[in-house]
Amino acid sequence: MQENYFKNKNILITGITGFVGSKLTERLRVLGATVFGVSRFTQNKYIFKADVSDFSNIDRVIKSNNIDVCYHLASDSLVESGQINPYNTFRLNMLGTLNILESARKNNLEKIIIASTSQVYGNNPPFKEISPIISSRPYETSKICSELLAQSYSNTFNLPVLISRCVNTYGPNDLNLNRLIPKTINSILHNRAPEMWGKGDIVRDYLYIDDAINAYICLAEVNMEKIGKDRIFNFGSDNFISVKDLMQKIIKLSKRDIKIRRIEGGRSGEIKKQYLSWSKAKQILGWKPEINLNDGLKQTLDWYEEYFKKSHNKANIL
Repeated sequence: MQENYFKNKNILITGITGFVGSKLTERLRVLGATVFGVSRFTQNKYIFKADVSDFSNIDRVIKSNNIDVCYHLASDSLVESGQINPYNTFRLNMLGTLNILESARKNNLEKIIIASTSQVYGNNPPFKEISPIISSRPYETSKICSELLAQSYSNTFNLPVLISRCVNTYGPNDLNLNRLIPKTINSILHNRAPEMWGKGDIVRDYLYIDDAINAYICLAEVNMEKIGKDRIFNFGSDNFISVKDLMQKIIKLSKRDIKIRRIEGGRSGEIKKQYLSWSKAKQILGWKPEINLNDGLKQTLDWYEEYFKKSHNKANIL
């Protein structure tokens, strides 16, 4: 790893106001970087209101701020969105990635980190980076297409691209209450029965936010000559667990007397088991997860309890 790599670097984060983007921003500033971002919803001195599918705006941000490194995190990240509006999912995820890659090529960026997902794999875990990727629903397929674009630019133009495939990331400050963990916690803390599709036997792995941020830091710091064209890295935590067991674990940690409400059926095209091998990240990047699932869920639950309490008090004041 390169010591003090981020000091005085200009970093661009797409999706900067999102769960991972906001936490990554905090960490990078501590490390001495100047962090810029693009967002569809927020604008200030360092955040530019822009859509990643608009090349001219993205290119202007990168060029005018002398960006050194780009973390491309912005995407339509919910499977359900791809089911409802597949065109928009493909447009945002594929065109957004293409625009970042093309601007990075034109402006000679030092490094581009593309956030993909463990969901590009099929069914037979644990997956390694060399495992086949399987086109399935629009969300997963759009991420596969984005990866192929990134690898094409890397191979054709020798662009310094790295691709992360993370399992489900969770932790404090995730305000997307459509995701399983925050959605379950939200229901429990408001004394509602959390809803579970089918038998709840879908198995996933869960990565605590701080471990995910460490992964992104390691990717930027790695010497590209050390890895050559070996550009894809898995990040997981071996916290694989069924949806039902996960929900019951959260209920137990909350110390509430609440039962799960089962909804018959399941989501179309759902992969039954999905977890991966992160041995390559450990060997090459020196990365490993530090937070186990029990500790991570407890910290997450405590954060939401405080967050909802403050929100309730604020609402009462208003």
